[in-house]
Amino acid sequence: MNRYVRFAVILVTGCTLALALGACSQRQNGPPQFPPSAVQTALAVKMDTPVVIDAFGNTKDQASVDVVPQVSGMLVQTFILDGAIVTNGQPLFLIDPRDYSIRVRQADGLVAADKANLELNRLTLERNRPLLAKNMISAETFDTLKTKLDAATAQLQIDAAALDQARLDLSRCMVTSSVNGVCSKRFLDNGNLAVANQTKLTNIRTYDPLFVDLSVSEQYLEILRREMAAGKVRIEIAPRGETNSYGGEMVFLDNAVNLQTGTILLRGQVPNPDRKLWAQQFIEVRILAGIARDAVMVPESVVQFGKDGPYAFVVDKNNKAELRMVKPGVRYDNLLQIIEGVKPGEKVVVLGQLMLYPGASVAEAAQQAPSGTAPAGAPGGK
Repeated sequence: MNRYVRFAVILVTGCTLALALGACSQRQNGPPQFPPSAVQTALAVKMDTPVVIDAFGNTKDQASVDVVPQVSGMLVQTFILDGAIVTNGQPLFLIDPRDYSIRVRQADGLVAADKANLELNRLTLERNRPLLAKNMISAETFDTLKTKLDAATAQLQIDAAALDQARLDLSRCMVTSSVNGVCSKRFLDNGNLAVANQTKLTNIRTYDPLFVDLSVSEQYLEILRREMAAGKVRIEIAPRGETNSYGGEMVFLDNAVNLQTGTILLRGQVPNPDRKLWAQQFIEVRILAGIARDAVMVPESVVQFGKDGPYAFVVDKNNKAELRMVKPGVRYDNLLQIIEGVKPGEKVVVLGQLMLYPGASVAEAAQQAPSGTAPAGAPGGK
C-alpha cells in the first residue's frame, strides 16, 4: 500500500512541475501572436467629381382643376369623352341656356326703359333751366327736376349692371376648359341637374410640364443652395420599370429642413409635351449639382457605420489597421467622397473589415499563401 502512495505523490509532483515549466515558458515567449488579417485595400485618390445626388420622388401635375358650373340648370349636352385631351377655352358641357336667355331679354328691356326715362328727365331739366333764370319757377322745383335726372342716371347704371350679369350667366351655360390637359371621367350625365359651384362635372390635370417632388438628406443643403443660386441645376428622372430618362431642372428648394426626417423638400420641373409621364408616378431622380473640386474619393465599401457614426480602416506603413471616424460626401460611380478622416494617397480597407480592430496586423488577401507552398491549382500545388 505504501508503494502505491509513493507512486501517486511522484506522479502529482511531476505534473505540477510540468505545468509550472509550461507557464514559465509562456511568460518568457509573450502572448500568442495572431496571423495578419486578410483584407483588400485601395488608395484614396483626389479628383474632380461630378456631384450626382440620387433620390426617389413622384411626378405631380402643375394644376388640377375641378370643372364645376357657375350657373345652375339641367345638363343638356356633353362635348367630351372620358379621358379626353382638351385645350384652354375648349367647350366641355352645356347647361340649359333658355332661362338665362329670358333673363337677358328682361334686363335689356329695363335698360331701354331707363335710357328713355333718363332722356325725358334730361329734356325736362333743360326746358326749365331758362325759366329758373327768369324766376318763373322756384329753385326748389328746379332742384327736384335735377334730382330726378340723377336718380334716372343711377337706375340706368343698376339695370345695365344687371344686364351684364345676365349676359355673363348666359355665357357660363357653356362650360369651357380653363387649362390645357387631360380629363378624368365625367361625373354627371346629360339630363341631370347641375348646381352652381357644387356639382363636379370632371377634373382636368395639366401634364406639360410636370412637377417632380422629392426629398434629400440635409447634408446636400449647402451644395444645392450654392448651385441653384449660381444657375440652373439639371435633373434626370426615370419612372419605375423604364430605361428611358427625361431631363429637367430644379425650380424650388424648401425654406426649412424637416426635423423628423432630416431631409429637405425639393421640386423639379420636366417638359412633357408627348404626355409620356403621368401624374403621381414613382420615379428615380438624379440631381446633377455641379463639380466637387479635388474631392478625396474611395470605394463605397470602405465606409462602415457604427454606433458612433461612419468610420473606415486605414492601413499605415507598418501594415497596421487604424480606425478613423469619417465624414462622407457625395457618391459617384461606386465611389464615395470623404470630406474628413482620410487623406489622398492613404491606403484604405475595401474588404475584410469584419475581423479588424485598431492596431491589427493586415495583409493583402493575395499574399496569404504560406511561404514555400504553391497556391492551389498552380503547378506543383495540391
